[in-house]
Amino acid sequence: MLHTSRISTATLLAALCASALVGCASRADKIAEHNKRVAAERDAQNQAMTARVMAQPLALDNTLRIGPTALLLVNVPAEGTQPATQARLLTNCETLKLAMDYRQAEGWYEPFVLPADPRQSARTTAQQMCQAVQDGGWRQLPGNDEDVVMVDSGSLDLDNTRRWIWAGIDFGRLRLEANKAYDRQYERVEIDCSTHQANTRQVYRLNSTQGLLPPLQQLDSALDPEQRNRLTGAVCAAPTALAKLDPVASQRKKLPPDIPTPEVPAALLAQVSALPQGRPTGTLSHLQLTYDATSPLVPRALVKNAPMDLYLQPGPARGIWREQAMGALGREKVIVRWRGLIELASTSGPEPTGSAERRSRLLSIDLEGDWQNLKPGSAIGYSKSFVSSEGKPFEQTFECSVGESFPAAQKVASLQGSALNVNCNADNGLKTSSSYLYLEAYDLFVETADRSMLLVQEKTLKAAD
Repeated sequence: MLHTSRISTATLLAALCASALVGCASRADKIAEHNKRVAAERDAQNQAMTARVMAQPLALDNTLRIGPTALLLVNVPAEGTQPATQARLLTNCETLKLAMDYRQAEGWYEPFVLPADPRQSARTTAQQMCQAVQDGGWRQLPGNDEDVVMVDSGSLDLDNTRRWIWAGIDFGRLRLEANKAYDRQYERVEIDCSTHQANTRQVYRLNSTQGLLPPLQQLDSALDPEQRNRLTGAVCAAPTALAKLDPVASQRKKLPPDIPTPEVPAALLAQVSALPQGRPTGTLSHLQLTYDATSPLVPRALVKNAPMDLYLQPGPARGIWREQAMGALGREKVIVRWRGLIELASTSGPEPTGSAERRSRLLSIDLEGDWQNLKPGSAIGYSKSFVSSEGKPFEQTFECSVGESFPAAQKVASLQGSALNVNCNADNGLKTSSSYLYLEAYDLFVETADRSMLLVQEKTLKAAD
C-alpha cells in the first residue's frame, strides 16, 4: 500500500506539473496572438493614415529644415467616420527615408517609416521636402537680449513685397509647456513689406534633443513687438544680407525655467530663522551634478550619469536657500530649504489649473546637538512636526553623524573652505539613509545620496559657481 501510494502521489504531481505547463503555454499563445492582432490593427491604421496624408496637397513651403532633417506638419481633413487630425512627415535629406507620425484620440503615435512602393511616392515626397527649403543655417539678428532672434536665410521666399521665412527664438531661459522643457521655438512667418505686418503660420517647439509634439491648441508666436519689428526690418530692407549674419551658437548655457518660489508660512519662517546658523563667508549660485538611481525592487530600472543642475539663491530669511533643480529624470522643481538640508516648501513646475495637490503641512523643527559648530565625530539630530492633509499630527525624526573634514577643493577646485561628510538616518515607517556634503564656507548641505528599500539615488558633484 505504501508503494502504491507513492506511485499515485508522484503521478498526481506529474499531472499537476503537466497541467500547469499546458496552462502557461496556453496563456503565452494567447498573449502572442493578442500582440499579433494589435500589431496588425496598428499596421492597418498606419496604412490608412498614410493614404489620407499622401492624398493631400502638401504645403511644401512650410517645411522646416534643421540640418539634414526636414519636417512638415500636415492638417488632415475628416474622411468618412474618421475625424480631422494632424500628421508629421519627417525625412533625413541624406538618406531620403520618409517617416510619419500622427495624432489619434490617445495622443501621437510612434513614428514609422513609410515603405517604398512601385511609384516611389515616399521617396519623391522626401526629395520635394528637402528641395523646398534649403538649409541656410540658423543666423542671429543683432541684439543684446537674453533671448536670441534667429532666421534661416535658406528658407526665404519672395513674391514682390511679400516674404516668407523660418524665424524663431533661442531662449536664454528654458520654458515649460505641460511640464516639458523646451529651449527654442521655430516659426514660419509671413511678412508684408508694404505694410510691415507679420503673421505666424506654423510653430514648433524644440528642446536640446528633439521636437515637442504639437499640442491640440494653436501655439502663439514667441516674438514680442520689438523682436517682430527687428525681424520685419531685416527681411524687408536687406534679405540678401541675412546669409552673412553670425551663426547661432549650437550650445548655449540655459538658465532654468521661471518657476514661482513656494511660500513658507510666516510662523514657520520666523521659527526657522531663529535656529542656529553657520558662519558663511561666500555664496554659491550653481552646482552641476550627475544623478544615478537604482531600485532594489526593480534591478533593471537603472538611471546612470543623468545630468543635473542645481541653481541656488538666498531664501526669504537668513540661513534659507531657494534651490531649483533641473535635468535629472526631466524634473523641474523649486525647494526652499533651511541651510540646504531641511525642506520647508516645494513646487514642481507650473501646476495646471484645478490640480492643486493636498499635502501635509510642516509646523516646526527641533534640533539636537551643536548645529552651529559641526565637528568630525559629533552626533546631531532633528525632528519635524507635521499635520497631515486630513488634520492628523505626526512627526519625523532623523539621527545624524558628522564624518571627516577635508578641503572642499578636493571635490571641486573652485570651492572654498572645508567640507564634512554628514549622514542622517530615519526610521519613520520606511527606513531611509541620506548623505550630505556640508560646505562650511557657504553653510550649505548638498545631498549626495538618498537610500531606502524602494529607491537608491546617488549624486556626484562635478562643478560649482
